[in-house]
Amino acid sequence: MKKQQTIIAFDVLDIRYPTVRLGMAGSDPRHLAPNYSCAVTVLRTDSGLEGRSLVFTIGDGTQIQKAAIEALRRFVVGRTLEEFIAEPGLYAQALSEHHQLRWLALGTYRMAVGGVVNALWDLWAKSEGVPMWRLLTSLSPERIVQCIDFHHLRDVLTEDELLEILRARVGGRDTNLARLQREGVRVYSTAGWSGRPLDEVRQLCGGLYAQGTRAFKAKVGRGQQYDRARALDEDRRMLDAIRESTGPDALLLTDANQNLGDWRNAASYITELAEYKLLFIEEAIGYNDVVGYIKLREALAPVGIGVAGGEQAPDAVTFKQMLAGGGLTHCQIDGARVGGVNELFAIVAMAGKFGVPVCPHSGGIGLGQLVGAMSIFDQAWFGSEGRWLEYLEFLQVGVFKNPLVVRNGHYVLPSALGWGLEMEEEFVARYAYPDGPDCANSEEADRIAAGQPGAPPYARYWQ
Repeated sequence: MKKQQTIIAFDVLDIRYPTVRLGMAGSDPRHLAPNYSCAVTVLRTDSGLEGRSLVFTIGDGTQIQKAAIEALRRFVVGRTLEEFIAEPGLYAQALSEHHQLRWLALGTYRMAVGGVVNALWDLWAKSEGVPMWRLLTSLSPERIVQCIDFHHLRDVLTEDELLEILRARVGGRDTNLARLQREGVRVYSTAGWSGRPLDEVRQLCGGLYAQGTRAFKAKVGRGQQYDRARALDEDRRMLDAIRESTGPDALLLTDANQNLGDWRNAASYITELAEYKLLFIEEAIGYNDVVGYIKLREALAPVGIGVAGGEQAPDAVTFKQMLAGGGLTHCQIDGARVGGVNELFAIVAMAGKFGVPVCPHSGGIGLGQLVGAMSIFDQAWFGSEGRWLEYLEFLQVGVFKNPLVVRNGHYVLPSALGWGLEMEEEFVARYAYPDGPDCANSEEADRIAAGQPGAPPYARYWQ
């Protein structure tokens, strides 16, 4: 019988990388000069086991996220790992539904809960000596159902219904998992960042295409609300650069980061780019505009362009409305946006029920590790048709001790235990805020953002 492990330490690191010094990598229509950052939760047990997770943030937002995570310390330190393993669903609900803290609702607080819950899952996987994808795909249908809070979901998915769905797929799960271990998970590259020099885009996309990547995403719609003709011209030049440097079999994807206003304007704008045969437009409108997503999908269906969303959707209830209402052709989970693995199980299950492929968001430090494991879980249970995993070529090597590996356009299933989020000591020392000698400078980022083409009029108040 294993000795119980008590959690004795709970630390949160504030890491701020100066992405603005990488040219325009990471920039999009709404985040004009982001410094990719993260709040890293580290749990330690009395046996020496360490569990990690992170919440992706941008610059100054990290201090708020760090404080929110630290507010949950008293519910974790002194508890045993075995308590979580025995009742992962109730433990997660105890955090997300705490009678004093739940008033804060979604956003930062929900992400804090996810950060702690995901660190507990990391401890669980490491206690079993397996990578996270292996733990997640080994769970029985009954255990998966036990993890989910169905309180606001039963009108579209009940416990019994999910049990029936999963039990019928157990054989297929094992077959799919064996294939994924051989082939990996298909990826697309987000290469067309807003304002990125086109020669750099061509070089990057050409190289990735030669290595087997067959789908590429461009940011679109920067400043369209102020100068539509200029924005469309910029988008066409970016899409042309990607197309010219790849091949006719390469898929083109687009992302507006909620910058296209309401659904009518978004439909009109994206239809102007229909000649590129886009797979989808991601986050064209507000992340919580459920009615708008449904209308947008209807409007774009005749031109064959799909609608993706979910990167900033804060909980399973928002996804429920999007999926049940028919607003999404591609469901974009984010490993650090909602309440952790438990809530992601619910979202993946609902997407599977409605036949909507899960194409996770992983544009940030460590998000690839988080959603990589969730993507494997999804594809093991529901297949790989229509599914792509976002992959960034930067902030892996030199950042993580076990960086992600992509081979022949596919994410290689990792062997690192847990999430594989352990960072290089030198990276942490250089970019830990506020004492790291090379950590991001917020004032520098504000000046760069305010000077970008398409910057909003209010940006002058950032300087």
